[in-house]
Amino acid sequence: MTQTIDIEGLHCLCAASERPNAIVYILYPMDTLASWVEPAAKTHGTAIVVITGMDWQNVFSPWPAKGVPIGSPDFKGESDEFLDLLRQRVMPRIETAIGADANCERTLVGVSMSGLFALWQWMLCDTFVNIASLSGSFWYEGFVDWIRGREIPAKSGKAYFLLGDSEAKSKVKAFESVARDTQEIITMLDKAGIKTEFQSVPGNHYSHPIERLDKAMDALFPA
Repeated sequence: MTQTIDIEGLHCLCAASERPNAIVYILYPMDTLASWVEPAAKTHGTAIVVITGMDWQNVFSPWPAKGVPIGSPDFKGESDEFLDLLRQRVMPRIETAIGADANCERTLVGVSMSGLFALWQWMLCDTFVNIASLSGSFWYEGFVDWIRGREIPAKSGKAYFLLGDSEAKSKVKAFESVARDTQEIITMLDKAGIKTEFQSVPGNHYSHPIERLDKAMDALFPA
């Protein structure tokens, strides 16, 4: 059974699980997963919470940057504030509502800009044991350099990455580096001893969204 919880302007679609010690948070751009979330929770034995309603361009940008494509509004760099909101207000309320274990294993799944956010926050804290980044926006100005310049922390969980094989063929020049940037990041994580998995799948940035979520769930929570 699913329930909806609205918190601080965010719409949270929650599917509980008989296994109270695992929960997956999905930061999703559209409110289109109502028919998917409950069957997926049952299949993988984990609670799933889909969060929508964010100021997509800004809350997932880790620092201010020029807008992409050219002419788009600049990114405001509000990830710190959004991470605080998740950890302090959103997650405690959701986990109480669905009866999650206080010491549950949390996973964060992001798509596009929220895929960038998923990796960014993983480098800073251990709120989430595992992450999945689907078509992560690793082209973001300064992000690969930021990873290069850090001491990558030890992680007990897994990082899953997925990218469409046509994404680097974008007409937007800034996006052309996404395949190279993704592979460089994975290489750095591998060298730091982090367990990673990468899948290249057919299509562009917007292709087969449900199938890609299923692939992430299969990789992190094999049935």
